[in-house]
Amino acid sequence: MSLLAKRSIVKEDKSNIITLGAIAKEEKKKDPEVVNATIGMLYDENEKLFAYKSVDKALSLLSIDEKYAYGSTPGSKDFHDAVKSWVFREYYDDFKDISEVMATPGGTGALSNTFANYLNENDKALLPSYMWGNYKQVLYENHQDFMTYNLFNDKGGLDLVSIKECMLKLKKEQGRILLVVNDPCHNPTGYSMTSDEWVSLIDLINEISYDGTPVVLLHDMAYIDYSKEGFEFTRKNMKLYKKLNNNAMVIMAFSGSKTLALYGIRIGAQVAVSNSKENLIDFNKANKFSSRSKWSNTTNLGMNLVVKVFKDKELRKSFEEELKLSRETLIKRANVFLEESKKCGLKTLPFDCGFFVTIPCENPDKVYEYLVNKKVHIIPMGKVVRVTISAIPVEVCKRLPKLIKEAIDSLN
Repeated sequence: MSLLAKRSIVKEDKSNIITLGAIAKEEKKKDPEVVNATIGMLYDENEKLFAYKSVDKALSLLSIDEKYAYGSTPGSKDFHDAVKSWVFREYYDDFKDISEVMATPGGTGALSNTFANYLNENDKALLPSYMWGNYKQVLYENHQDFMTYNLFNDKGGLDLVSIKECMLKLKKEQGRILLVVNDPCHNPTGYSMTSDEWVSLIDLINEISYDGTPVVLLHDMAYIDYSKEGFEFTRKNMKLYKKLNNNAMVIMAFSGSKTLALYGIRIGAQVAVSNSKENLIDFNKANKFSSRSKWSNTTNLGMNLVVKVFKDKELRKSFEEELKLSRETLIKRANVFLEESKKCGLKTLPFDCGFFVTIPCENPDKVYEYLVNKKVHIIPMGKVVRVTISAIPVEVCKRLPKLIKEAIDSLN
């Protein structure tokens, strides 16, 4: 008889990203010719982990206490203001009084808190059909489940019809809705919603919640600062949040780990927006309790790096310039990959920008095995394979589509 509790007996980390990434990393150490296109981190053209010089400078300016002392559970007022100033940018004044921030260990902590506090046990979250697999594990850990909506319609745009159908079904079954949208630079497809799609989505949420049904939009914005459209476009869409009625609210999962390339430091935040003061008070109480019970407090080093980079004018300016270069690098890699895919007839899912390109295929595990024999490591997921263009140089982006096409064709 297992000593584990009943629900823990079946626990197994089925997300193969970390496992296969570790294998690829070890193979790369033994053979520099190996291509590691598995883990969602940004590497330069020399295949070295990318680090922002402005962030390194900020690190050197922190005191011993700022690095190593305990931080507060929700994060300091300076941290809250720094996050708001970055997330809302030119719309800071519009949102500063209708938003609240809770410090979390990375974007994952923000997801965990939100699922825990806005769904009952056995309730279902509404997830996209193509998704980051860890959503499912976080829900299971919280004694919750999920339903999926079709991410794409037959025209390659957001399937708002499917989202509405699923929302109505959950409204009838459980009386509340938590909808997850990963935008822009959706993981794993790289899709980004249009402004019109954002307008339609907010209108739909108001329509569903008009009668008092609680609706929470969980906006996973991990890759927002790598959108090829830049800061102005992504922040302008946020203005729509102000249109939501008091039965609905938005909770953004902000990843400082991704934005600042601080992957291992694990710093993030929940950023809640609501026109209802009561909603914001409840947000603070419940999520502070959850944070204290799960991780006690978030890394003080990470929080103070966020404050230093986002609040110091010179550091922020230089960081934004570096971030622009990072986006340009990703755009160049994506353009090359997609151009070569078109040349060789390799089909990809709708892509706009970001760290990943996803290719549909019937036998992803077999494609993975074929490519490993060619010294190429990607991630098989469901009926797709995911290629991390953020981790590979332009030269590899140019030759990889043909190899993947050969792998898929070899199985037909």
